[in-house]
Amino acid sequence: MKFLLKSIFIVLLFLTTFLIFLPKEGLYNLLETKLLEQNIIVSNEIREEKPFGLNINGSEIYYNGINTAFIKDIDFTTYFFYTDIEIDILRVSKDFRNIIPSKIKAINLKHSILSFNKIDIKVNGEFGKFEGKVLIFDRKIIGELEPSEIMKSKYRNILNQFKLVEGKYKYEFKF
Repeated sequence: MKFLLKSIFIVLLFLTTFLIFLPKEGLYNLLETKLLEQNIIVSNEIREEKPFGLNINGSEIYYNGINTAFIKDIDFTTYFFYTDIEIDILRVSKDFRNIIPSKIKAINLKHSILSFNKIDIKVNGEFGKFEGKVLIFDRKIIGELEPSEIMKSKYRNILNQFKLVEGKYKYEFKF
């Protein structure tokens, strides 16, 4: 019994130490490289490494050389079996405010090894609330939108991308 408890303690200690000393900025640089392949550049960010995550402040997002958005705060947190990404205050560039809602208050992405095939998504902004999931193996995003009055009146063209089923706006996209 003592051997079993000692073994469990050593494994937990190893996993904790591994997560603390994991090169989080190196992984973030790898993510930026992958985004660059899609013509997306993240710049002017301030990075702050934490024991179990990485905090990124003041990011500007460029797509094909055009400034498209500003993100106030991104918080990556991982606990080996569970990963949580919280994005606070995303503002769309002035050039795109007529096309899409300009302010997203919060985006939350959660992934667990227990349900490794999906990533849960919750988004809250001036457009309303969106809850859904990314099905990784099916390469599909599905979700449901609870639109705000601004979304219903000003951004009707985006709302047309959703299917109105039983009074709820459903979204499905394959990538």
